[in-house]
Amino acid sequence: MAEKNIFTTRSLFQVLSLDITIGALAVGWFAVKLFGVVANPVWWIVLPLSVWSVYTADHLADGLKQKENSAIYRHDFHYRYRKILIPVVALTGTGAIVLACLFLDPAILEWGIILSGLILLYLLIVVMSGKNGSPYFHKELFIAFAYTAGIFLAPFVWYNGVPDYPVGLAVFYILLLAWCETVIVSFFDYNRDKADGNTSFAVRYGKNKTRMILMAVMVIMAGWLIFSVFLIMDKMSTIPLVIEFLMLTILFFIIFKHSYFQKNNLYRWLGEAVFWLPALLAFFY
Repeated sequence: MAEKNIFTTRSLFQVLSLDITIGALAVGWFAVKLFGVVANPVWWIVLPLSVWSVYTADHLADGLKQKENSAIYRHDFHYRYRKILIPVVALTGTGAIVLACLFLDPAILEWGIILSGLILLYLLIVVMSGKNGSPYFHKELFIAFAYTAGIFLAPFVWYNGVPDYPVGLAVFYILLLAWCETVIVSFFDYNRDKADGNTSFAVRYGKNKTRMILMAVMVIMAGWLIFSVFLIMDKMSTIPLVIEFLMLTILFFIIFKHSYFQKNNLYRWLGEAVFWLPALLAFFY
C-alpha cells in the first residue's frame, strides 16, 4: 500500500515536483548572477519545462516499474495518473526542445543533446534494471549531476570562459548539495525503497552508515567553505559561498535531527525549499 497522503493540496504541489521546479529557477537565477551574464528570456521558459519534464518522467519510470504495488506515494500517484501525465510530459518536453532549437545558442543545443542522451539512458536503466536495480549505478549521483549540469549549461556557455576559483567552487557545491539532499531523501525513504526493491544509496549501505557518511561529507564541505571564505580576498565573491553554507547547515540539521524532520514529511519540504535560497543572491549582485 502506498504511504498515506497527509496534505492534499500541498502534497500535490510536492508530488508533481513543482517545488523542485521553483528551486531550479532559483538556482538558475543564482547561476546567471554568479557568472555575470544576461540570460536569453526564452531560457526562463525552457528551464522549468525541462526540469519538470525530466523529474516527472523519472517518477513515471519508477511508477511503471512498480505498477500498483509501490510503497512510495509519489511513484504510486504517477502510475495511477500515467494516462494524463505521459501526454503532458510529452507536450512539455517537446515544447522545451522546440523553444531551445528556435531561440537558444547552437552550443547550448549541442551540449543539451548530450545531456538529454545521458538522461534517457538513466531512465532506460531505471525501467530495465528491474526491482533489484544495478549494483554499479548510483542514481543519487547521476541525479545531482544532471540537475546541476542542466541548470548551469546555458550560463556557462554565455560566460564563454574558464571560471575563477570562487565561481567554480560555488558551482561544484551546488552539485554536492544536490547529492546530499538526494541521499537524505533515500535515508528517509529507506523502508519504502526496500519494500519496493529500489536500490537507493541508503538501501545499498544501510541507514546508519548512510547517516554517518552524510554527516562526515557535510562537515568536510563546511570546513572547505569556511577556509575558502577566509582565503578569498574579494568579499563579494564569498557571498554565493555564504548562501551555500546556509543551505548546507539546514541539510545537516535535517539529517542530524532526523526523527523530528520525519514528521509530516518535513525533511522533503525543507530539503527542497533549501534550493530556493540561492535566489537570495539577487539582493547582493
